[in-house]
Amino acid sequence: MPDANYDNPWWPLIYDQWNERGARQQTHEREFHFYSRQLAGEAGSILEVACGTGSILLRLLHEGVDIRGFDCATGMLAVLRRKAAALGLDASDRRVCCQDMVDFCYDQSFAAILIPASSFMLLPSQTAQIACLERIRAHLAFGGRLLMNFYIPSLADDLLAHVSPSPSLEEFGEFTHPETGRLISVWFKKTVDLGEQTEHYQWFFAYDGETAVESMTARWIYKEEFQLLLRLAGFSRWQLFGTHDGQPYAGSKEVGMTYWVVNR
Repeated sequence: MPDANYDNPWWPLIYDQWNERGARQQTHEREFHFYSRQLAGEAGSILEVACGTGSILLRLLHEGVDIRGFDCATGMLAVLRRKAAALGLDASDRRVCCQDMVDFCYDQSFAAILIPASSFMLLPSQTAQIACLERIRAHLAFGGRLLMNFYIPSLADDLLAHVSPSPSLEEFGEFTHPETGRLISVWFKKTVDLGEQTEHYQWFFAYDGETAVESMTARWIYKEEFQLLLRLAGFSRWQLFGTHDGQPYAGSKEVGMTYWVVNR
């Protein structure tokens, strides 16, 4: 599956902890604010693509949003279901299931479809990205909206610093195993392919004296390129914002976030 490159045993153990610390916590809260504000007063059914551990989905469900979701990573969905049970929320197979971004299928249409947390970038090719957008358009009700966000990396401060055949090892953080309480130390190596617009990661998870290595690929998309992808998938109307609260997008020499509202 094209978006399955984070489907391993380690991300479910650390993902929520990562969302709750430092700059990532601030980014996550801004993302949630964007989706919650966009969906205020929406009475129709909502779908979240790549819902992961439910960090967005469960909060929206708690707010009364009729939301469904899918993810390709079974471990992430297991965490979502445990959290839902603890909160007394519905995470049955009717509401949450395992599917892929490029060929998901439902027997209903949705008033809005979400792709938070830059998850769209886990699709490693334009072919996969267009296929995902086509599936989204096919599942949106007339007048429905695609809501999504993703980052655009900094060329000088990020991408050019990682164009190397032998990348250095960088620290990601230390986390607590949710079952044993013991430490999980995480590092990564990143190599950038400027021609293909891809970031190739090797993740190193050190736990109990052993180290597991997992791979991941992300593909960044520029503003003008994404507008062309939307047109190829059949969309013709959208709004682009540079902040979660609706400020215009003006680009940035640093890592910049884009927030999109795309109309069916």
